[in-house]
Amino acid sequence: MSKIAFFDIDGTLFWPGIGIPDSAKRAVDQLIKNGHKAVICTGRSRGMVPESYFHMGFHGVICGAGTYVEYEGNVLHHDQMTNDEIKKVIEWGRKEKVGIILEGDENGYYDSKNCDETYKTMKKKTEHNCETILQPLEEAVYIPKWTYHYLKPEKKYEIEEILGNRYTGIYHEPEDAVEFMPAGINKATGIACILENCGIGREDAYAFGDSVNDMEMIRYVKYGVAMGNAVPELLKEAPYKTARADEDGIALALKKFELI
Repeated sequence: MSKIAFFDIDGTLFWPGIGIPDSAKRAVDQLIKNGHKAVICTGRSRGMVPESYFHMGFHGVICGAGTYVEYEGNVLHHDQMTNDEIKKVIEWGRKEKVGIILEGDENGYYDSKNCDETYKTMKKKTEHNCETILQPLEEAVYIPKWTYHYLKPEKKYEIEEILGNRYTGIYHEPEDAVEFMPAGINKATGIACILENCGIGREDAYAFGDSVNDMEMIRYVKYGVAMGNAVPELLKEAPYKTARADEDGIALALKKFELI
C-alpha cells in the first residue's frame, strides 16, 4: 500500500549554502519510484518556492503553512487576504517600525521605504534562499499570509485584534519573526485536506520538519519526524527524530522507515 510523506523546506529539505542536499534529492526520487506519494509542506508561499522544486516529481504542495493546498494538479484549498487587510497590515507594520514581508502566490513583497540595515540584510537572505527578487509592498497581489520581522511577540495581539482575530501569529525565535496565517489554518489542516482527497490514512502518513510551524503536522500524522536541527519544542514533541538536514537526515529517516 502506498504511503505518503510531507516535507517542510527550510531546515528540512533545504539547507543554507547547500540548497537541497543530493542525498535528499535521491531519497525523494526513490520514494516516488517505490510507489509512495511525496508532498512539499512549507511555510513559504507558492510565489517563494523555486520553480525547480515543482519539477522534482512531488505529487502535491502545501504552501503558506496550509493557506494553499494542491494535489495532483488540483487546488483543494486557497486562502487570500482582502485589499483592506493588506493595507492595515502595511500601515500598522510601518507604524511599529518593523520589517514587513508579504508572502504571495506569485511573489514576495518587501518595504522599499524601510532602510534599516538588518531588514535589508534579511531581505537579501530571503531572496537568495528563495531564488527570487522581492517586489515593493505597493505591488502586492494575491496574499495569503505575511511575516513581521523584529516585532515583539506580545505586540502580535494588537494586529490580530485590528484584523478581527481572523489571523494568528506564530513567533519564530531563531529568526526573531512573527508569521501570520488565517486562524485555524496550519500545515496539519493542509495535510488533512490531501489525505481526504487521496484516500491515504493518517496511519500511513509521515511528516518531516524543524520549526514551530511544523508542530501541528508532527502531531497529526502517525510518523512525525523532527530534524536534528529542529527547535527544542519540536524535538521534545516529535515521536521520531533524524539527523540534521545537511547530514543526510531525510535519506536516513526514509531508509529507517523502509520507504526507500
